[in-house]
Amino acid sequence: MPLYTYIATYRGGSYVEQERRSNFRGFAASLVGGIPEQALPDFKAVRKDAVEKIMRANWTKIANRQNVWSASVDLEGGRFVLYSVQTAS
Repeated sequence: MPLYTYIATYRGGSYVEQERRSNFRGFAASLVGGIPEQALPDFKAVRKDAVEKIMRANWTKIANRQNVWSASVDLEGGRFVLYSVQTAS
């Protein structure tokens, strides 16, 4: 399974995690649900909303980059962006 590096950003904070998954987006909800409360500012209050929205989010391939995608959703208090980078095969 490929190794993916996930970068989550919200309200000026960022969180990075690596996981081996069969595809870059199929497990995004579990990844978002597992972000530690203290990792992103005020994330605890919007975690449930973030999990629900990221499951339905459209993923966009980042232009001029290979194996990099992003999904973003509006949450109370800001925009949550999740990047997925295929780091290794």
